[in-house]
Amino acid sequence: MAFEEVCPDRIDLIHKNYRKLCNLLVDVEEWGQVVIISMLTRYARTQFISPWKDGAMFDENEKAFYDSDSEEKKDETEAKPYIMDPDHRLLLRNTKPLLQSRNTAVVMSVAQLYWHLAPKHEVSIVTKSLVRLLRSHREVQYIVLQNIATMSIQRKGMFEPYMKSFYVRSTDATHIKTLKLEILTNLANEANISTILREFQTYVKSQDKAFAAATIQAIGRCATNISEVTDTCLNGLVLLLSNRDETVVAESVVVIKKLLQTQPTQHCEIIRHMAKLFDNITVPMARASILWLMGEYCERVPKIAPDVLRKMAKSFTAEEDIVKLQTVNLAAKLYLTNSKQTKLLTQYILNLGKYDQNYDIRDRTRFIRQLIVPNEKSGALNKYARRILLAPKPAPVLQSAFKDRDRFQLGTLSHSLNTKASGYQELSDWPEVAPDQSERNVEVIEPVRKPACFKHSLIYSFLKRFEFDRILCFCSESGSESEEESSEESEKTSTDSGQSSSGSEKSSSESDSDQKKKKTKKKTKKAPQKKSKPTAADRYSDIPPVCHTVSRVSRCFLFLSLLLFLAHLIRQVCVCERVRSRSQQQM
Repeated sequence: MAFEEVCPDRIDLIHKNYRKLCNLLVDVEEWGQVVIISMLTRYARTQFISPWKDGAMFDENEKAFYDSDSEEKKDETEAKPYIMDPDHRLLLRNTKPLLQSRNTAVVMSVAQLYWHLAPKHEVSIVTKSLVRLLRSHREVQYIVLQNIATMSIQRKGMFEPYMKSFYVRSTDATHIKTLKLEILTNLANEANISTILREFQTYVKSQDKAFAAATIQAIGRCATNISEVTDTCLNGLVLLLSNRDETVVAESVVVIKKLLQTQPTQHCEIIRHMAKLFDNITVPMARASILWLMGEYCERVPKIAPDVLRKMAKSFTAEEDIVKLQTVNLAAKLYLTNSKQTKLLTQYILNLGKYDQNYDIRDRTRFIRQLIVPNEKSGALNKYARRILLAPKPAPVLQSAFKDRDRFQLGTLSHSLNTKASGYQELSDWPEVAPDQSERNVEVIEPVRKPACFKHSLIYSFLKRFEFDRILCFCSESGSESEEESSEESEKTSTDSGQSSSGSEKSSSESDSDQKKKKTKKKTKKAPQKKSKPTAADRYSDIPPVCHTVSRVSRCFLFLSLLLFLAHLIRQVCVCERVRSRSQQQM
């Protein structure tokens, strides 16, 4: 995170750590995974070749049969199979298990990584994980649906098998319903359009007015994109004109207007039907749309258009601004095509608009008057009035609101807002030639082997740290004293046995001299026992190193103390593991 905040452009600092980060990614905590994946995504776009080339092959060992011809060498270079960099594959392989993460941000990060880095045939791996996130909270659904809407525009086949997951529920919020409508419209094709339109019929009847209006717009998009159902959608929208809800009627008029621009000659009856419903429609946008249709195709309905202008002249001052502007346009077009019937009506409407409170209407009125009414001041502009006002207009293209959002990285705030937010870092384009991959190589330094006596010295220092050396010295001292006593007793027994054997061989006459000799021997033997006992300081100073002079008893005591200490450590580790597992289950 510090790297992202301080120096996110220093790609050279990542080279040596790239493989380590890829391998440790699974063990990092969840929010750290999000930061690392975002960083590695930008790094990969600068270090690897694009896997999206047309006709890219993934066979690693392919060679041309003839190498001598220069022309075939050119073809070989053009049709050279794509070989994915091992480090590129390492990143994709190590992030794939994270699609099963319980953290939504991690799953979304892996999804955007595959979308921006993986080959096209591997991107569908993330589909099931993204659909799984739709069972989460509303906030999570909103972000995930936005990203799915962007993906579904370019690759419909990814989410088409899961189309039922995007059906609208009655408990969904309005913004969630709108996003699901967007995705269903993106997934529509000739095979599933009938199913989608049946679903839309139920959505139009919803009590949520905004959602019903969005459904009508979705029907118009389906009719524009799929020509086979254009007439069916138009007929259905015309039936909605008799709906009691003004919002539904107004949105239907607007969508019909856009659809009629694609095939105006075949739908004159629909224009007449809309003119009959004009008095019952009160929504300003719907009234303005009908007036625009009347003026654009006034030559195809020559008897109805002047009558509509007459009605508008009566209520001109009470209309909304957008309706007044379209009334002025309708009057100008009728003046050019049917001036005999509409000349006076046009002058009357232009006079009303000349003194309107809105300056836009006043400016439009003055412009129209100078354009259509011949005058000395008008000049040569009057000759081109018909070309200006009655010029053919291109049919509008109904597109998704998420069409251009792919310019932002998926899962970012800029993608959600559809505008570049502060701190956003753009993804760079794929390089034509991959940089040298040896920059990511790391020299491995072999550890220095330590001598065999290292273990004994380590144990001794450990025991010394816990003041076990005094205990060991005491054990060794007691062992040495016991050895000295045993040696003295053995000497006594040997002398006694020698004396008994000599007494049997010698005569009784020499018994007195032998007794005197025995007394002198006993005195000489008891002399070394009169030595003074050493003090505690002398005891510890005369003891040799532990590793060489510890007796069997002291070694056994040392071994038992080590076993007890290790058992205590293992017990503490087990207790900590149990506490951590219980806390995770409670969370």
